[in-house]
Amino acid sequence: MKKIMQIGLAALLVGFSAGCASVTYSSPGLLDGVSVKGVEGKKLGQLVVIDTSGYYILWTIPIVSGNLRWDEKKKTIKGGTSLFRDQVGFNELQNALLKLAESRNCDLADVSFYDSDASYAGASYGGAVGTLFGSSHMGVSAILIPRTTDK
Repeated sequence: MKKIMQIGLAALLVGFSAGCASVTYSSPGLLDGVSVKGVEGKKLGQLVVIDTSGYYILWTIPIVSGNLRWDEKKKTIKGGTSLFRDQVGFNELQNALLKLAESRNCDLADVSFYDSDASYAGASYGGAVGTLFGSSHMGVSAILIPRTTDK
């Protein structure tokens, strides 16, 4: 029983350190000269990537996940971790991306979502304990297209 408690504590600590959400931008001007199908003739802004992950007990009970809630004051996601809330999902990522684009007065192009899940059933600490835990990692990337004001 002591070993199971130690493994559970270790899994929780990993979750606290890894279950986070982040927003990353490419350097300004990096996409100069790049053409993207569907937005020919428009100046490309920056590439933005929103990334989050979460850890679960029995794949349904969230332990920790990245915090994708919108911070109206900073005009970005809150980031960091969110305890006992599942914020790893398509809707959460899409909402964060749309709010971020709107806050920067940009449209979006070349939007791509990615998703991966993991199980710890075969890990060295014991398959039986590993089957109790799972993780999910999701993200979205897009190119920001600055809106022009036609007068």
